[in-house]
Amino acid sequence: MNTITYPEFIEDFKNYVAGIKNLSASYIDSMLSTLKGFLEFVNDHIFDCKYENIREMTLNDIRFLNTSDIYGFIFYLAENHNSIGTRIKKIEHLRTFFDFLYKIKTALFKEPLKTIKREKNTYIKLPKYLSLSESKKILQVYANKDDFRSLRNNAMLHLFLCCGLRLEELNEIKISDFDFNENKFIILGKGNKERTCYLNTNTKDALQKYINYRINNPLDDKKIDNFLFISQWNKKISSRQIRKIVKKTYEKAEIDETQYSVHSLRHSFATILYKSGVDIRLLQILLGHSRIETTQIYAHMHSESLMNAMQGHPMSHFKIKDALAFNC
Repeated sequence: MNTITYPEFIEDFKNYVAGIKNLSASYIDSMLSTLKGFLEFVNDHIFDCKYENIREMTLNDIRFLNTSDIYGFIFYLAENHNSIGTRIKKIEHLRTFFDFLYKIKTALFKEPLKTIKREKNTYIKLPKYLSLSESKKILQVYANKDDFRSLRNNAMLHLFLCCGLRLEELNEIKISDFDFNENKFIILGKGNKERTCYLNTNTKDALQKYINYRINNPLDDKKIDNFLFISQWNKKISSRQIRKIVKKTYEKAEIDETQYSVHSLRHSFATILYKSGVDIRLLQILLGHSRIETTQIYAHMHSESLMNAMQGHPMSHFKIKDALAFNC
């Protein structure tokens, strides 16, 4: 969680979205970042630097704000080169915040965002993903090695590419979460929602080899709370370490690591499944998406692939006049 100190009403809001709305820690951090920027804007541009620190701001200051002030903040974001998507996201953060103050805390007499229409970002940024052949190259990097790091990294990459886990999900998974008899495991996903993931033969094999190595070659007697992925010092592996492992794997597989991230592996899992004919609704369940609209990005990606394929058709550059000239 963010360590910045906020006004009391922001702390109340943070407790509300974490405890009642059950939002993920990363999303709450994103909202708090928006609110920090908003309060700094209000203090600097509306209150003319009334406070030395936004921690000193009160609910009375917030009651003073109106719709014009919100528009001023939106314009400020645009001036500072925030993209349309970022501005829409921040507006929705503010909407949730003011909704809390008005409806839950009943601390406001009006909703300054009530007359501001919800906008949709019509630009769809298609995520980058690996092809099937590139994904296979990734899984071959550590495939025939039997040392601790290789077995661990191989199991990790299988969970990313064959189960579509998010980084945060993989980092928190424990050995006790797996049921190898049923070829499945439970994870706590985004928004603290549980979902069941299933193991194919190769992933199950990679996991069991890694776990068996740990059982037969204990690093030391320290308690590690059953976390699946640990370092060679028997400590829970960090997200930063996982990113480094994935980056190094891209290099070993001769794939440009500057073009892909850890999350690209999840996109690759979804894209390969969708292109193989898996129904979009099943894909939604496998990915743990609460809304089908989120999953439909992969349908857009598939449509783009089809369009590119058609552009590559031998007849796509065929010109009638060339054919006539040839016949003459």
